[in-house]
Amino acid sequence: MTSLQGCFLGAVQGVTEFLPVSSSAHLLIFSKLLDIPPHGRIFDTLLNVGSLLAITVFFRKQIRSLILGFGDALTGKKGGDRDFFWTIFLASLPTIVVFGAAEIIFRIDVEAPTILATSLIGFGLLLHWSDQRPVEEREISRKDGVLIGLAQTTSLIPGVSRLGACLMISRWLNHSRREGFRYAMVLSAPATAGACFLRSLKLVAGEATLDNWWPMAGGVVAAFVFGMISLVFMDKFLQRHTLLAFVIYRILLGTALLILHE
Repeated sequence: MTSLQGCFLGAVQGVTEFLPVSSSAHLLIFSKLLDIPPHGRIFDTLLNVGSLLAITVFFRKQIRSLILGFGDALTGKKGGDRDFFWTIFLASLPTIVVFGAAEIIFRIDVEAPTILATSLIGFGLLLHWSDQRPVEEREISRKDGVLIGLAQTTSLIPGVSRLGACLMISRWLNHSRREGFRYAMVLSAPATAGACFLRSLKLVAGEATLDNWWPMAGGVVAAFVFGMISLVFMDKFLQRHTLLAFVIYRILLGTALLILHE
């Protein structure tokens, strides 16, 4: 893999990670279309690090509150930060358990075109259905947070999209699109950090090796830069628009995959 290819895949990761369209599906599709050599799970991990950095910078206030809340939980101090921490922690538990088990025990074949296409179309339709619900301007409760966290585990299925799954449930619970988006992004931080940590342990344990540093470094930087652009775009887009554009895109992309696979 060349440095240009690494930067390109990083850009794809950065943009699609924060859209409800499945970043894993797009990385696979573009890799196949451009005949980019297999880049391995270490490169995927580093791209996720770039996305995690973008989340940390863009949602720095919420991440700071999460860290302070963790400290308050340890010391028994009451306050809004501690409540916020427990809400995110409880919502993250299903994802941490499911993704942790998947990382250690098994893997799903992300290269199966029919799975990707079916997930893109099926969850796109579910996203459209839930987006028809009325909006109630209220904060996400601890119970709602857990339900969103459970939905996040479905992103283990290729083509689903972690953001898409979270938006689907948050809209079904009558939360606004922007509120669901912002909550989903903060919620994804612990799971992403945990996944990166587990894969780093495999690297240290010798289960993987690092080579070709320049494409990897370029991918991380591109994932961060384009991730920031995508976050800014989505945060503003969802204030005025529905999710219909993403639903149509998912259906068209899934249909194209089914046709080309035949």
